[in-house]
Amino acid sequence: MAVKLVLLGSVVCLCLVQRVSSFATGAPSGACEDLVPQHGVDGQKSASPYVIQPSLTKVKPGGKTEIVIFSPKKQSFKGFILQARVGDIPYGTFEPSNQYSLLDCTHGKRNTATHKNADEKYNVTLIWNAPAKLRESVKFTGTIAKNGGEFWIAQQSIPVLVQ
Repeated sequence: MAVKLVLLGSVVCLCLVQRVSSFATGAPSGACEDLVPQHGVDGQKSASPYVIQPSLTKVKPGGKTEIVIFSPKKQSFKGFILQARVGDIPYGTFEPSNQYSLLDCTHGKRNTATHKNADEKYNVTLIWNAPAKLRESVKFTGTIAKNGGEFWIAQQSIPVLVQ
């Protein structure tokens, strides 16, 4: 009887571990549309402790700006996925970096940035290039994961006018 209980407990534990899995090497391409990291749990409903902060509020078409993801309360995070969006469509490209990986989402190239590893991070600085023909306001929209079970979906920066 005791062996059956141990075996049953082990199976339940493995199921729970599988349910709260995360992606240590970056968000999967399935997260491109809704920015949900597919960790098997719901995102947080509370206010996010993280900020997505562009260095400029206005950039020329074809220009670039830095974006920093950080916590004013110095809380670390392990993962993120970020896009510059007009509505729900990602625009522009991120420059390659050793801090993050790039994904090709929604018929674009390098228009989404995500973490490279699950190491604790206190900030990440990204470089975004505006499309040469864009004349719109974009919002940097992203999901930041404190860990595999705690994340805030589709957080937004202040608008950046491309003009």
